[in-house]
Amino acid sequence: MTRTARNSSWAYWSLIPAAWWAIYDAALSMLLFRRDRERGVYKPGSIRIGEAHHIQLIQKLAYWMIRNGRSEMDRADAVNLLAQALPTMPKVAEQGTAEEIYRHLLIRSGLLREPSVQSMDFIHRTFQDYLGAKAAVEGLDFDFLIANAHLDQWEDVIRMAVAHSRLTERTRLLTGIIRRDNVTAHGMNRLHLLAAACLEHATELDPEVRAEVQQRASALIPPRTADQARALIEVGPVVLDLLPYPPEAPPVEKWSSDERGIDERSDEEKAAEQRVADEAYFTVFAATRIATDAAIDVLARYRGYHDLRVRNELVRAWSRFDTNIYGQEVIAHLGQERLYFPVSNPAELQAISSFGGRAWIKIAGDFTAVEFLNGCRQAQLTHLWLTSDIGDSWRWLREFPHLRSLTIETSLPHLDMAPLALVPPLRTITLPRGVAVSGMDSLPSYMEVVRMRHDAE
Repeated sequence: MTRTARNSSWAYWSLIPAAWWAIYDAALSMLLFRRDRERGVYKPGSIRIGEAHHIQLIQKLAYWMIRNGRSEMDRADAVNLLAQALPTMPKVAEQGTAEEIYRHLLIRSGLLREPSVQSMDFIHRTFQDYLGAKAAVEGLDFDFLIANAHLDQWEDVIRMAVAHSRLTERTRLLTGIIRRDNVTAHGMNRLHLLAAACLEHATELDPEVRAEVQQRASALIPPRTADQARALIEVGPVVLDLLPYPPEAPPVEKWSSDERGIDERSDEEKAAEQRVADEAYFTVFAATRIATDAAIDVLARYRGYHDLRVRNELVRAWSRFDTNIYGQEVIAHLGQERLYFPVSNPAELQAISSFGGRAWIKIAGDFTAVEFLNGCRQAQLTHLWLTSDIGDSWRWLREFPHLRSLTIETSLPHLDMAPLALVPPLRTITLPRGVAVSGMDSLPSYMEVVRMRHDAE
C-alpha cells in the first residue's frame, strides 16, 4: 500500500470491505479520485479524466508489462501505447496529446512513477498485477493466462483474474488450468495447487468444477510422505494458503487406560493417530523449507502441537526466518519436553533468554565460552549439546549448577574426560562413535559416558 493510502483517514478505511479485491478497488478509487476530492485538492491544468478512463488507460500499461515479462516500461513505449488507446476514448483524446495524458497519469494517478528519465513502473507490483489481470479478463485473454499459469511470476495475476471473472469465465479459466497436459509433473502439481488456491476468490463457481479442483489438489495436501512434502516445496509459496491447520491432539487418557500405563489402543487407532501425526510433521517439513514471511503464519499454527518431530522441525527452522518475529511467534510457545533449542548466533541466544531461558540448549554456532555464559540463563540449563569446540577446557561448565547431561558433537579424534569431573551435577556424557577418550578413571562413578546413536539430531 502506498504512503498516501496509509495516511488516509481512519473514517474512510473503516468502510473498506473485507474481500481483498474490493480493498484494491477501494484503494484505486481513493488514489485516482477520492483522495483529491476528500482533501479539497483540485487537479491543476485543463485535463479532466474520470475514474473509469483512468483505470482503463493504466491497466493497458499494466497488461503490456505483464505480457512482456517486464517490471519497468520504456517511457516512449508507454506514450505510444496510450496513443494507440486514445482514439477509443474521444473525451480523453480531445484534452491533450498522448504525451500530455501520460504526464497527467504519472503525476495524478498515484500509481505510476519514473525510476529513471527513460522508464516507468508501478509503485507496487501488486497494483500492476491487479490491473493487468483485469485487462486480461476484459480482453477475454484466457488462453494466454492458462498458457502461463505454471510460471511463478503469473501466480498473483491468475488469482486476481479468477476474482475479476464472471461465472462462465471463471469456469473456463480454472478448468483450462487443471486440465493442461503439456507440462512436467512438477508443473502439473503447481497448476493443481494454484487452482485450489484460487477457489477462495471464486465467489461463484460450478460445484462440479470446484469438486474437480479440490480432488486434484487433495492428492498432495496434506502431504503424507517425504516425497509429497518435497513436491510441495518445489511448487513454492503458492501452497502456503492451502496447508491445513493442525489436527487436535488425542486426549491424554486415550494413551493409557490403567495405572500401569498399558496402551490399550487398537492397532487401527494407533495407525490412524500415526497418519495424523505424519501429516502434521510433513506439513511443517514443507512449510519450514518455503522460507517466506507467509510461512511463519502457517508454522505458528503448529507451535502447540505435541509431536516431538513437529517441534523439532519448528525449532530447527529458526535460522531460516527473522530471528525476532519467528522467535516471538513460534519459538517462545513450543513445548519444552525433550526438545533442544538450537542457538546459532548471539541474537537467538538473547531471544531464548528473553523467553525465560530453556533447560535444553544446543549450541549450533560459533560462541566463545564467555559469550555463551553471559547470554544464557545459567540456572535454567540442564541439558547442553555442543556442536563446536568452545574454549580449551571444560571448566566453564561448572557455572551451570543444574547441568545433568552433556552431548559433545566434535570432529576431534580424541577427547580427555578428566576435566569433566569438576562438573559435579553432570550425570550423562554423550559422545560420537569413533572418538577416542581418555581420563575415564577420573570421573565419579555416577557419571555415565554413552555413545551417540546414528540417528541422533
